[in-house]
Amino acid sequence: MTLRSELPLEQVAGPGLATALNLASLGLLVFGVVSQFRPGLGGPHLAAGALLVVATSAWLGWVVTRGRPGSWVPVAALAVMACTGGALAAFAPLALVFPAVATLGTTIASRLPLAVAVITAGMTATLVSSVAVGHDLAVVLGGLAACFAGMITGISRRQGVERAEHSARVATETARAEVERARAELLEERNHLARELHDVLAHTLSALSLQLEAFGTVVDAEPGAGEAVRAQLERTRHLVREGLDEARGAVRALREDVRPLAEQLQGLCARHQARFTSAGDASPLGPRAALGLYRATQEALTNVVKHAPGASTTVDLRYEPARVRVTVDNATAAAPPGPLARSGGGYGLRGIAERLAEVGGTVQAGPSHAGWQVVAEVPRPA
Repeated sequence: MTLRSELPLEQVAGPGLATALNLASLGLLVFGVVSQFRPGLGGPHLAAGALLVVATSAWLGWVVTRGRPGSWVPVAALAVMACTGGALAAFAPLALVFPAVATLGTTIASRLPLAVAVITAGMTATLVSSVAVGHDLAVVLGGLAACFAGMITGISRRQGVERAEHSARVATETARAEVERARAELLEERNHLARELHDVLAHTLSALSLQLEAFGTVVDAEPGAGEAVRAQLERTRHLVREGLDEARGAVRALREDVRPLAEQLQGLCARHQARFTSAGDASPLGPRAALGLYRATQEALTNVVKHAPGASTTVDLRYEPARVRVTVDNATAAAPPGPLARSGGGYGLRGIAERLAEVGGTVQAGPSHAGWQVVAEVPRPA
């Protein structure tokens, strides 16, 4: 298992402050080490200076590259730091901080066996260097103590990171479960509304339709009934049938079991005697987006009946790469406005705009070269 190499300090203070503290610690360490071995041009002093340069460079390389997941460069930099710092400890005991920090970083970033390998390399370099300059083994023992302290601290921090990650995973799973629970409750409520709508509105319209059929039978049997009464009765029957279709469509939408949008619009255009065209890849839309486009088309066709009765009307459905668009075009009115032209209050299109805005869509209405045009569109699902 690969763990993140960032220290907990970076999670608390941010990577910028953590890097600044690392560099400040390195600067103080270099100053202390230089004060102990006093650089010069002699052989031992020159060797100590070279080891310090390499150890410092390795530390800087580790600080710069340790945020890269899966990279071998930070571990290699820590190994070099442990070896050169361990060798430098024979000239300046304070340099034991290098292998101790290398052990700390390796323990946090990698498996424990790799940290043991880094300790071994650092202590071997310390032992060889101490024997070469004629020192006793006190420096080696001090290095061992420092490295084990770094390992213990690294294990503690690594466990802290693991606990934090585990807590984050638990919190994420809890939030996901809460979202799923809320979604299940929403679906249950939608199903409840669908049942109520079906049981109340659809049944009521069905009963009204039956009453109209019975009334139509009476009118047909009555020799004195005029053609105007029969025509109005047929119109009422038609409106009731439309209401039943709308109620069923609303139930399907609430249950997220809607028919394809093109099929719905084709049926709507047939009822309004409008020409329907469709183009593009008819991939499924979400139920709310499809219902929004359907309602926009329905509102536009209803306004044609009110304000431009008899005008030729075209409904064009376009499936574009990023959006789905419905355009309703009607020519100039072929007859004076109908008696319902003053009904309503201009709230129809406003309500459609609000409905489409909920799914990221828009609606626009205005004059066109032929008469009037309404354009509604919604974004396509990714």
